[in-house]
Amino acid sequence: MVVLQFSSAMLLALAADKNDFYDMLEVNRQASTVEIRKAFKKLALTMHPDKNRDDPDAHEKFIRLNRAYEVLKDDDLRKKYDLHGEEGLKEGGPSGGGYQSWSFYNQQFGIYDDDPEIITLSRSDYDVLVEGTNDMWFINFYSPHCSHCHDLAPTWREVARELVGVVRMGAVNCEDDGQLCRQKGIRSYPTLLLYPEREKYYSTKTRHDLVNFVLDHVRSKVIELWQGNFHQSTDPQYNHLPWLISFCGKDSGECLEDSTLRKLSAILNELVNVGRLICTKETEKICEGLSIESGLYFFESGRVAKGQGIEMTSYDTQEIAYSTMKQLPDVEMIDGDTLQIITSEAKNGKNDGWLVHFVEGQFKDVELRKLPSLVDNVKVGRIDCQLYRSQCNHLHIHKFPTFVLFKVTGGQEIHYGRQTAHDIAAFVKDSHQNFVTSLHPGDFPSITLDAHPWFVDFFAPWCPPCLRLLPEFRKASRMVGMSVKFGTVDCTVHATLCMNYNVHSYPTTILYNLTKPHHYHGHHSASEIVQFIQDIMKPSVTILEAATFQSLVAQRSLEQTWIVDFYAPWCGPCQQLEPEWRRLAKMFDGVKNVHVGQVDCQEHKELCQSLNVNSYPSIRLYPQGRADNKIFHLYNGWYRDAQSIRAWVFDFLPTKTHKLDETKFREKVLKSSRPWIIDFFAPWCGHCQVFAPEFERVAMEVKGRVKAGKVNCDENARLCQMAGIQAYPSIRYYSPASESFYGADIDSQNADYIIQYLNNVVPLEGQQTKDEL
Repeated sequence: MVVLQFSSAMLLALAADKNDFYDMLEVNRQASTVEIRKAFKKLALTMHPDKNRDDPDAHEKFIRLNRAYEVLKDDDLRKKYDLHGEEGLKEGGPSGGGYQSWSFYNQQFGIYDDDPEIITLSRSDYDVLVEGTNDMWFINFYSPHCSHCHDLAPTWREVARELVGVVRMGAVNCEDDGQLCRQKGIRSYPTLLLYPEREKYYSTKTRHDLVNFVLDHVRSKVIELWQGNFHQSTDPQYNHLPWLISFCGKDSGECLEDSTLRKLSAILNELVNVGRLICTKETEKICEGLSIESGLYFFESGRVAKGQGIEMTSYDTQEIAYSTMKQLPDVEMIDGDTLQIITSEAKNGKNDGWLVHFVEGQFKDVELRKLPSLVDNVKVGRIDCQLYRSQCNHLHIHKFPTFVLFKVTGGQEIHYGRQTAHDIAAFVKDSHQNFVTSLHPGDFPSITLDAHPWFVDFFAPWCPPCLRLLPEFRKASRMVGMSVKFGTVDCTVHATLCMNYNVHSYPTTILYNLTKPHHYHGHHSASEIVQFIQDIMKPSVTILEAATFQSLVAQRSLEQTWIVDFYAPWCGPCQQLEPEWRRLAKMFDGVKNVHVGQVDCQEHKELCQSLNVNSYPSIRLYPQGRADNKIFHLYNGWYRDAQSIRAWVFDFLPTKTHKLDETKFREKVLKSSRPWIIDFFAPWCGHCQVFAPEFERVAMEVKGRVKAGKVNCDENARLCQMAGIQAYPSIRYYSPASESFYGADIDSQNADYIIQYLNNVVPLEGQQTKDEL
């Protein structure tokens, strides 16, 4: 997240502060990660101590510069810094002292940042641009510390320049984006992957071999024309596309190179047929009929005839491709009335699907002429906002060019990624499958008061965490379906709206459910977003206020235990605890007489003051046996995660397990007429502590059919040795009168699995036993 607004006093203070991290790196507060990295590299090359040996303060100056970079390149640290300055970094964060040598920044840092033909990919766009499309990608996973990666870099640049339009060349810095590399199974550098087949390249890394590897995998082919197929192939009844034909004379030296034709077929795939005709004795009638002996010619669809060809004079692949695309029809121009019809139909959910390109004045990017063929499921139009300013302003289009998809399902969504045909096509495909719509001030406050839930993402297009969240936000909308509506608000365009809704940082995501806002503070993943929505719609946590606290907690029955989180919405640690608290409540869903509650101390200040709650979050356990709100246990654990708090809670619940030593084990287990389930553990074992509440749950579930016991192997080493215990925790099942110390090993620490296992071997009354042993 990145902060949105500052008070005027703070802005003036930062402007005057020479130690402000943004000023130190000479970037603005909206700078992208790539811009920050470039700025740091430029300064590092001049300010590095290796280059300033006469300056006694060079080391300290560079530590400050390096710390500024390390903070601003990290999304979480950057958010803390933007909100609280360096005060927010006191509890952690880099020192800046572990910087590299000058030669590292000169030769190894940000290898592909300045190469326009190579797209640096990250978690924010990898799934949408690569995994979510059928586009051809050749991706280099590298580390700046890898010498082989640097050896490959010049060749990778040459290949990228040679294959522009043929394949999308990508690079992933596995030092900056280690999580993405681990997800893709990258274990060595450089690793080269070709998509969509995900084929790994193993051969020699020369320009020639890399180019041929790609060309061998292009899906489009050069069509070999001859007497038997020429007329049918060029007949528009069978093939509606234009043609680019290389005519070869009898002298093979007059032919366009095969590799050039293969590249052109890939660049022009589904736009133009690329063919080759060798003018020999067998095909001389065709060549004579066209009055062409050799050369490269473009023909419009259905017009492969004498005098209709346009000769291409260049032998350069990119120049030929550009000249060919100039011959293709441009995107359809639409007027203000058509746009009004499109927007009206989209609003009412009756739209056929339109992708509209908003421009100012003439637009000459011929590469975008590919769009109609790449997004054949929607219509594509372009509108000049200089001519139809009021219509564009009504849609809040102020930045040009801008692409907006008006959806069949209703509403519209704006494209914020790269302005290339393939990136826009990937956006259209992804957007068509979700239920996200772009919102503007006219949609407020009605959506916050709507009986139908709305999940709104307030964001900024320049904010890296925002761009990482967007694809996950869209994915979550697909997973949830129409039960919740999803919307986005661009706070760079609608700054006043965002300020009116107290949006202070990017991204801010809020679920409006029955007019009540619920702020999302979890990880930016679709699964966690969906979990958050489900928790709000069907809460496991009981929301408490003065009256319900009195009736449910203070006057609880003697059998009940309550765990209550006293929090304040503005409290950072409270926000971090929130998803864990919901997870904790779900863990206790099946535990009788244990309840999980929450009190908002900002909203119910008097209640919290009466209970002497002075800090947040304050986690209290009100135990069973005493109906008194003055008797409670305060959680002071180091970790505020659901597992740790759950283990703490179980220390206060009555146990259903028996503590066993060797004597009791012999008498109670080995000679018992009842089956037993035993947890062999060590008190210092972290996994044992996590498993302890799971085992208590097992004991409660099978009470009356299976007895449950625990053996502390630190105190009963001989017993654990006789039982062959080699790891902790170890869970064993002992059938009645088994007489064996070994029992049957249950290889799981999941309560549901163990309960099902016991239900199979010790069935409920009326069920048959299954032989699990």
